[in-house]
Amino acid sequence: MDYRALVEYVAKTLAEKPDEVLVESFERGGGTVAIKVKLADGDVGRFIGKAGRNIEAIRTLVRVASLRDRKRVFVDLANEANKQHESRPRGGGVQA
Repeated sequence: MDYRALVEYVAKTLAEKPDEVLVESFERGGGTVAIKVKLADGDVGRFIGKAGRNIEAIRTLVRVASLRDRKRVFVDLANEANKQHESRPRGGGVQA
C-alpha cells in the first residue's frame, strides 16, 4: 500500500491550495514509516481540524490501512514546528 499517496490525496482534498501540498515518506527501521506533510500556511488549520479531529482521523485511516502490512506509520506536519515557534512572544520582557 502506498501510504504517502493516501495521505497526499486526503491532504490535497482538504487544502484550498492543493498545488502547495508536499508529502514525503521516510522508511525507518523495524517496519516503521514516517510521513511528513507540508501545506500552505492557510491550510494547516484545515488539515488539523477543530480540536485536532481531522489529523487524528487521517492518522487512524493510515493506521488501519497499515495493519494488513504489519507496519507502523506516523503522520506529522512539517509546518507544525514553525507554527509553534512563530506563536511564541519575542523578547524577554513583560508584554502589555
